[in-house]
Amino acid sequence: MQAAGARRRAHFDTGAISTLISSYAASLVTVLVLGPVNPVRLILVAILFALNITSLTRVHVRLASRPRLTDYALFAVNVAPYAYLLYPRPPAWLVIPAIPLALFIIEAARGRGRGALANAAGTALIASAYLPFYALMGGVVSIAVLYMALTWVAYHAFSAVYVEGKLPFRSVKPWLSSVLWFTVMPPLAALAIIHLSWYFTMPLIEPSIRAVHALGEGKIDRELRARIRRIGFGSLAESLVLAATLLALIALYGH
Repeated sequence: MQAAGARRRAHFDTGAISTLISSYAASLVTVLVLGPVNPVRLILVAILFALNITSLTRVHVRLASRPRLTDYALFAVNVAPYAYLLYPRPPAWLVIPAIPLALFIIEAARGRGRGALANAAGTALIASAYLPFYALMGGVVSIAVLYMALTWVAYHAFSAVYVEGKLPFRSVKPWLSSVLWFTVMPPLAALAIIHLSWYFTMPLIEPSIRAVHALGEGKIDRELRARIRRIGFGSLAESLVLAATLLALIALYGH
């Protein structure tokens, strides 16, 4: 029983599932706010989401370690519906999920699927599902929606690198997450101020404060599991606040 439970835990990534759920929920709220609302598309994407949540978030863990042929087949079944986005021509915003996907595949092919870069890329990839979900629902990718997607993915990449930096068995330094955030934050702020409104810079404040604090932090040296769990719950709560803030801004100023 204990061995079976360990196997189940090894293939169950609660962080990936919570990120996918929140990304889907955010895309659904966005399309309900901005329209157009197509009930058939909403149902089809809900089915795709159910497929992803029950299998993709688990199979990606096996792909990162010792994949079997059935794992590749299940992965293909999960991602095949997204090929619809390539017709009649791929939109430019597909580069957002393409970059973390490429990084994850490269790291997995090199046998480093459990490494820090693969974990961060995998987290960013799942967060980037916001845009494909939204587009498949029939939503039009405006500047406001693009800004939300970029901020959403950047935040999750920052949080993932932060966690990796806290682990004592990783060579990643905690301050690398700060470098990542302060690299992507200025372009995001510029996009908001120039093309939207300065109000859209407000969601960038909390991650920036976290990034400043991370500059002086070190590795976790005791109670690793409990402290990582607390960091995970804290990041989840902060991501929900971030999503709510971005969605409120889109509802008020994103039309």
